[in-house]
Amino acid sequence: MGNYFLYWGKTRRNDKPGAPCHLLPYHNLDVAAVGWQLLAPRAPLLCDLAHRLGMETDGLRRLLVFLLGLHDIGKFARSFQGLAVVPDVQQLVPPIERYENTVRHDCLGAVLWQANQRRWRREAVLRWPNVRVDRQGRAQLSAGLSCLVAPIFGHHGQPVDAANHRVERFFASDEFADDTNAAASFVEHWAEVMVPEWPVEQLLDPDWCDQWNRQSWRIAGWAVASDWLGSNEDFFDFRADEIALSDYWRDFALPHAASALGASGLDRTPEPVPFAGLSAWFDASDIVPTPLQKQAEQYPVGGGSQLFVLEDLTGSGKTEAACILAQRLLNAGDARGLFFALPTMATSNAMYARLGALHRRFFTAESEPSCVLAHGARELNEVFQHAVDNVLASTGDYASGEPSNAAACNRWLADSRKKALLADVGVGTIDQVLMGLLAFRHQSLRLFGLAGKVLVIDEVHAYDVYMQRLLESLLEYHAGEGGSAILLTATLPQSMRAALVAAWQRGCQALLSAPLADDFPLFTAVGSDGAITEQPLTTPDAAHRDVAVMWLADEQTALDVVMAAVERGESVAWVRNTVDDAIRAYEVVRGAHPAPERCTLFHARYAMIDRQRIEQQVLDCLGKSSTPDERFGRVLVATQVFQESLDCDVDRLVSDLAPIDALIQRAGRLQRHDRGVREAPTMHVLAPNWTDDPDAEWLRRTLPGTHAVYRDPGLCWLTQRVLRECHGLHLPRDARKLIEDVYGEPAETWLPAGLREASDEREGKAMADRSMARFNALDLSAGYGGNPDHWQPEREIGTRLSDEPSRQVVLLREEAGELVLWAGEVAHAATLSQIRLRESQVAKLAELSSVQEPAWERLVQRYRSLAFAQPWVVADDSSNAYDAVYGLRLAVDG
Repeated sequence: MGNYFLYWGKTRRNDKPGAPCHLLPYHNLDVAAVGWQLLAPRAPLLCDLAHRLGMETDGLRRLLVFLLGLHDIGKFARSFQGLAVVPDVQQLVPPIERYENTVRHDCLGAVLWQANQRRWRREAVLRWPNVRVDRQGRAQLSAGLSCLVAPIFGHHGQPVDAANHRVERFFASDEFADDTNAAASFVEHWAEVMVPEWPVEQLLDPDWCDQWNRQSWRIAGWAVASDWLGSNEDFFDFRADEIALSDYWRDFALPHAASALGASGLDRTPEPVPFAGLSAWFDASDIVPTPLQKQAEQYPVGGGSQLFVLEDLTGSGKTEAACILAQRLLNAGDARGLFFALPTMATSNAMYARLGALHRRFFTAESEPSCVLAHGARELNEVFQHAVDNVLASTGDYASGEPSNAAACNRWLADSRKKALLADVGVGTIDQVLMGLLAFRHQSLRLFGLAGKVLVIDEVHAYDVYMQRLLESLLEYHAGEGGSAILLTATLPQSMRAALVAAWQRGCQALLSAPLADDFPLFTAVGSDGAITEQPLTTPDAAHRDVAVMWLADEQTALDVVMAAVERGESVAWVRNTVDDAIRAYEVVRGAHPAPERCTLFHARYAMIDRQRIEQQVLDCLGKSSTPDERFGRVLVATQVFQESLDCDVDRLVSDLAPIDALIQRAGRLQRHDRGVREAPTMHVLAPNWTDDPDAEWLRRTLPGTHAVYRDPGLCWLTQRVLRECHGLHLPRDARKLIEDVYGEPAETWLPAGLREASDEREGKAMADRSMARFNALDLSAGYGGNPDHWQPEREIGTRLSDEPSRQVVLLREEAGELVLWAGEVAHAATLSQIRLRESQVAKLAELSSVQEPAWERLVQRYRSLAFAQPWVVADDSSNAYDAVYGLRLAVDG
């Protein structure tokens, strides 16, 4: 057998004192030790896997950790060993020129396993039990073993394909060492330390293998997390001397892994706080629950996965009702964390601001729960943030350009959106969880972070058909894994509710049955047995909304309405559908306003520091606690961020025409709070003149920006039609009719001929988008290695088909020859200085000059997350402009 101490696993890329390399067997054990600690005897992941696989926890733990110890056996290949030159003080196998590194080491591990696992079983290298099986059984065992190791060798974030690779092309044998024998020797000795309990009978059962495949995604996420932490040289000192594996495991690997887990916070299971009533949350005794919140308090929870669909008016307390259900699920032991998923960055920020420190309402402070906002930078949980950041490995990519998992860990966790998935309470966009269904690198870590959590999805109606189909797949998977979900909406079409319920029932492997109630508001619950409970809710008289709708034919008329409101001392919001329209309207309003300082512009193209400042300004002037003096003559010109994110209200509302769900959301900010006697609420809608027989250009002629945003003018025409028929918004009475008359199946028959072509295109695109979602989504039932065609590097996939790819841009100033962040020297300055733009917008920005490159590199050294952002020195761009009032103003094409 070969000498496995002649192979390096990691080498130093800096001047740190100590051994020049970390021997490969030790790195394998380091990672296995982290996995061992993550699978502590009472760890929820271990217990759940053991239950689903029908295995004892101790045997499953030893099997998984043994396999994890093999994750880097591909590094025994001489082709890999030639990637680094270790100083002569360390005697290692020499490189061989003819062995080129053309295949990554994670794949080489699978190649080595595929070529040798039968021999290793036969020769007792794997401590394989002495069982006799026929030819068919041997084939089934080989296939089953391939399933077992697939998530382990995929520890770099995606499955590997060992087909078409011959082991002798990469593993050498010369007078110094035999690579394959050295690997076999390591495997044999490691099996003596961590004796695997091979599930031979189970591997012969196709049904058991199917169950393993379903669990393999979480196992892959566990392997990735283990390798990331086990690659951190701050916890795992480099060793190049020979130590027996059993001694290294006991004296070094296990204690160092315990330290790494403690520093990351991933070893803690926070203790839930029992639900004691809504008033306890707000430290007030006079809180009266809404009917929805009261139903959330009373409905029996527990007993497995549960889906809740909460449909109620804007401002009815849906968020608090979801928190009630989540806390009760946590306390019942049916969940161990939460993730709030929202449509956009703006809604993520608003949700986090609204929750504040409520993660400590879910868990005791003593158990140190972690809470991370996936967007923005306010009120972050500093301890968790720094702990996770500090365990980032300091090593980078290998010299050849082959990425190391340590470098991948740096890149992944540098993005706070991804850290939120690992926290006990995370808040972010729906994209972060949907990416777990797509062939994104490290998607398994997303599913690993989501496991066992309550998934709260707000504004569930706001997704296009592509995202809806992905959401259905996500709910099906989450239900099958025993998770729970809470869906919040004020405007959900019946067909979409039925599709989401059916997806949940499929995940629970229950008989399909459709929800029938058409009441509104409505509380719907689906248990782990697929049974549906539908509870109509009452609406207090004070919550009934009757909003008159007045139609405006042009922008000048809209301006007249705004200024008339100002003269009366009213507060008013004008909601435009595009940023450019909002900027233009703001300039006109500000020029006409007698006190222009009382005008505010708010849209999505601000750096985070300015966005937060404007949000706070709007809440101060128009929020629930604002005073009459603060509101007097106040004008807010905004885009869709107004309807998505701000708990504020105005006396009068002007809006561009938009589909009915958007207008209902906007109307929810009109006289939202009780402020004494006011005129009856009226929403003024800027729209084309009504016609029963519009042509295809009907919307574009009056609102070209709106036509570009809402590409099917039929939705806007149907919205105008139903609002005219209902003589305004009367909620909750007409809620179902408003939605179904625009989005329901009969609505198509009402469209005039001039708009049918665009509507047919939308319907065709919807069908194509759903097909594309089915095509793009991974088949999670096939297992971690069962989707080889999906992991093609040239394929571009995303969570939103209609959106152009986007990038983070960091705004910079130049001072004394150095580049400094736009936000200055403040906490979270790197995040606060960034803005997210479409790639076509990024392409318009001026690039760094070659003279500025060294200063940029120095800034990146200080703020590591900037390595993945596009730098933009604002003052150096003669075509585009940015300031704190207008945000980003891009050059106009042409």
